[in-house]
Amino acid sequence: MAIAGSCLLDGDWRAPPDIERSLAAMTLGAGSTRSRARTHRVGAAVFGQCDHGLVSARIADGRSILAALDGRLDNRGELLSLLREDGVSPSANDCDIVLSAYARWGEDFPDRLIGDFACAIWDASARSLLLARDAIGARPLFYWHDRDGLFFATEPRGLFAQPAIPKTIDAEWVARSLAAVPQKPGAGFYRGIARVMQGHAMRVAGGSGGGIQSGTGGLLQRRHWRPETLAPIRFARDADYADGLRSMLDTAVRDRIAGHAAVGGHLSAGLDSASVTASAARQLHARGLRLTAFTATPGSEIDPADYPGRLVDEGPLAALTAAAFPNIDHVCVSTLASPLFDAVDRANFAVDEPVWAPINHIWADAISDEARRRGLGVLLIGQAGNVTISYDGNGWLVDLCRQRRWGEAFRQLRALAARGANWPSLINRYLIAQLPTPVRARLRALMGRPELALREMSLIRPEFAARLHVVEEARDLAGDVNNLDRGDTDLRVLMLQTFDLAMFGRAAKRRFGIELLDPTADRRLVEYCLAIPQEQFLRDGEQRALIRRAMSGVLPPAVLNEPRRALQAADWHVAMGAARDEIAREIERLAHSPLASEALDLPRMRRMLADWPTGGWGSRAVRYPYAIGLARGLAVGRFIRQVEGGNA
Repeated sequence: MAIAGSCLLDGDWRAPPDIERSLAAMTLGAGSTRSRARTHRVGAAVFGQCDHGLVSARIADGRSILAALDGRLDNRGELLSLLREDGVSPSANDCDIVLSAYARWGEDFPDRLIGDFACAIWDASARSLLLARDAIGARPLFYWHDRDGLFFATEPRGLFAQPAIPKTIDAEWVARSLAAVPQKPGAGFYRGIARVMQGHAMRVAGGSGGGIQSGTGGLLQRRHWRPETLAPIRFARDADYADGLRSMLDTAVRDRIAGHAAVGGHLSAGLDSASVTASAARQLHARGLRLTAFTATPGSEIDPADYPGRLVDEGPLAALTAAAFPNIDHVCVSTLASPLFDAVDRANFAVDEPVWAPINHIWADAISDEARRRGLGVLLIGQAGNVTISYDGNGWLVDLCRQRRWGEAFRQLRALAARGANWPSLINRYLIAQLPTPVRARLRALMGRPELALREMSLIRPEFAARLHVVEEARDLAGDVNNLDRGDTDLRVLMLQTFDLAMFGRAAKRRFGIELLDPTADRRLVEYCLAIPQEQFLRDGEQRALIRRAMSGVLPPAVLNEPRRALQAADWHVAMGAARDEIAREIERLAHSPLASEALDLPRMRRMLADWPTGGWGSRAVRYPYAIGLARGLAVGRFIRQVEGGNA
C-alpha cells in the first residue's frame, strides 16, 4: 500500500499538483504489485493511492472530508459497532471507517484505532490537514511543507517526485547515524523531509492568510498514544500472566495472517521468532496450511572460541523449533548469500537512507528473495520482542536500585549470581550504570571494563562530530541504551520508537511483493507487557521468565533454556574480507564527495584497510571498528555519494 497527497492551506491552486507522479515513484521495483493509481480532490486537497492503498471522500455532518489510508485495522468490529449510528455499513472499507472515526471523534480518533496504519485526513470546512501513524509506527509517513502548503507520501521518493521539493542531505542526521546516537524525533535523512512520529498525529490548518508557520523543530506533533496512562493489570495467579501473554500473541499473529494462505517467517534461535513461529504454525495447521520458516545460518566455518559465550550458529536450535510442528518447512539461507556492496546498495536504495547494520541485509534480502520465489505473501518477524514478549526484566532491577528498594534489589542480584552471573558484571550493569557519566566511566575503567569510546565504533571525523554536537551525547550513551537515565517503562517505549523500521516493511512490499509484519509490535500486546508487574519478566534470577513460562510445553526445552545470546552474521569478516578491493575503491571515491569526505575519517579508513586483521574477529579491538564502524561508515558514505551524483 502507498498513499500521497497535497493541500493548500490558503487560496487555491492554479493547477493542482500531479500526485500520480508520487504514486508512480513509489511503485518502482521488480517486486511491485502495482494496482491502478487513483486520485481524489476535495477543494484545495488532492489525495492518491496505489498498491491497494485506500482513499475515501464524503460529506459527514455537513463537512467535506477526504481520507487516505495505508494499513490495516484490527478492531474493525468494535469500530463498526461504535459507528453504526453514524450510518457506517458493515461492508465499509477500512478507509471509510477511518473517515467516519474522524467525523465522530475529531483529532482524538487515532487512539481509537488498533492496527498497523498511516493516514491523512483533509477537512475542507476547517481547511485543515491531519496526518497520523499507529502507536508503534508499523507504516511510514513523510511530509514536506513550505509556507503555502504541504505534501505527504508513504516514502521520501514519493515527495521527491514533485519538482518543487529539493533533495538535500541533512548533515546532522549523518553525524548522529555515524555516532550511533538516536536521531532527533521526526528527523529524516533529507533536510526538510520529516517523519510523522510513531504514536503521533500532526494537524496543520489555514485560513489566517499567514501560511504554515514552524520553528526550528518543524511542525508540532501531538502524541495520541500515551502508554504512561495505562491502567495496571493485576491477576490473582502467576499462571494468568503467562496465559494472557500467549493469548495476546495468538491474537496478534491471527490478525496478521488472516486472509493469507502463503505465509512465512523469520526463525532464529531466539524466543521471539520461535514464539511467533509456533503461534503461526498452530493456527495455520488448524486451517490445513503450511508455514515456511527461514533461518540465516553461517556461510563459512566459525571458530566458537572467537565469540565466547555467544551462539554463532542459530540453525540447530531453529531446526528443533521447526521439527516440533508438522506443517513447518524449514529453509536455511546463507549469511554470505550475496556480495557486501550488492546488499548495501539494494538496502540503501530501498529505504531511501543509509541502513544501520549493512551486513545483516545480506541474509535478510536473501530470505525475502526466496520468500518471493516461493510465492509467499507474508513474512512474520519478531523485531520488537526484546522489549515486549521476551523482555529480560533488567530494567525492573535498575528501577529497584534507583528507588533504593535495596532488600528486593539484592535478593534479585543474589538470585542472578546463583544462576551464574558474576558480581562485577552485576555491579557494573545495575549500580554503576546509574551514576553520572564521568564517574560511571572512571569506575568501569578501574574495574577493567572501559566503556566504548566513539572512536572504537565509529569512523566519524572528529571535527565533524564536534561541529554537529554529537560527541557528548555519544559519550553519555557509550554504545548502550541502558546507560540512559530512564525508568523501565520509559526506556522500553523509547527503544520501540527510536528505531523506526517501518520503511523496511514498505521496501519489502515494493521490492518483493511481501508484507513484513511484526506481531510482537502489536499495540495490544505491547500495552499488556507494559501494564503487568515488571517482576513477571525477572523471577528469582531467571531473565525472560514470562515468555519461558508462556511457551513451556510449546517450544522445545533446548530452545526455552538456551542461555547464550545469538550473534547474527558471525562470519561478517568473510563478507568484508571478500570486498576489500571494492572497499579500497569506495574510500577513494568518497574523497571526491564533499559531505562524505567531511563526515568520514578517510585517512583512518585507509589505515584500517592496510592493517586488515587476520583473526580475533569477535574481539572488541576488531569487531567494533570493522564490523560496526567501518561497515556503517561505508554504507553511509556510499549513499551520500550516490545521492550527490558522484561516480568518480
